[in-house]
Amino acid sequence: MSFLESRKDWAMKAASRQKARYKDDIPDGMTREEYVESLRRSARETLPTRVSELASRFGFVSGKVFIKHNRSSWGSCGPTGNINLNLNLMRVPAELRDYVILHELCHLTHRNHGPLFHGLLESVCPDHREKQRRLRGWNLL
Repeated sequence: MSFLESRKDWAMKAASRQKARYKDDIPDGMTREEYVESLRRSARETLPTRVSELASRFGFVSGKVFIKHNRSSWGSCGPTGNINLNLNLMRVPAELRDYVILHELCHLTHRNHGPLFHGLLESVCPDHREKQRRLRGWNLL
């Protein structure tokens, strides 16, 4: 408890910075809920088409695309080949969206993060490490 108490000021400042970052991302005149709903609509219109385009280009066959509002992940690949993508992807640059989609498409072939998965990801997205690093700079709403 004394450790936590000694870091209280730092924690409060960090929490304040995070709240400000989220607020700055929300367009003026919109509530958080309205913004999330607009992201959801945009994601439903955009992401399934992009998954289909990238899957076709690189020879993957995916199942359905689901749009989620996860707090801790950008995407996932289900056991039946369905791709789950976070609506927050609409807030990041297109090349980072493509990286996440390609990452999940690679999981259709390799269901882990082993060497074969990384080799496949490298073949379809040679700069995936740099894109992964850049993606870490984005927070999920």
